[in-house]
Amino acid sequence: MPSSSVVSRFVAKVALEFMAARLVSSPEGLAYLCDEAQLDGIREHARLGRNEDWPVHIRQIYAANGMVFGFGGKPEQIVHESDFLVTSQSEWYFVLVIFGMEFTINLGGPDVDGYLSWLDTNNGVSPLYSGKNGTRYTMPC
Repeated sequence: MPSSSVVSRFVAKVALEFMAARLVSSPEGLAYLCDEAQLDGIREHARLGRNEDWPVHIRQIYAANGMVFGFGGKPEQIVHESDFLVTSQSEWYFVLVIFGMEFTINLGGPDVDGYLSWLDTNNGVSPLYSGKNGTRYTMPC
């Protein structure tokens, strides 16, 4: 696996791109993404590597060849999936899963303690399979 700094910068970049993709139809939203001071740290980390110690929580949540049943009951492999998690403490996390490996980064600062607390409270279930996402489909097998 690449160094933790490289992984962290990659996940930060994907998080910012994912947010931009969601806001593309909203000029105000894109302006917020570009100008919001609270996002300066993660933007600088993604682009310039300014803060090398920006942790990413990494864990395997299902097998790399995990399958779900799509339309017509046909098994389909999940290559990647992602979403944002906002905790009760108003922390924003980006959760990315690639071939069953979950990568989670805090958009507001270099700390994942809030995510670990969220996992504790939610019995370790990924945000991609709980809460608003709990009815998408069952966890891959």
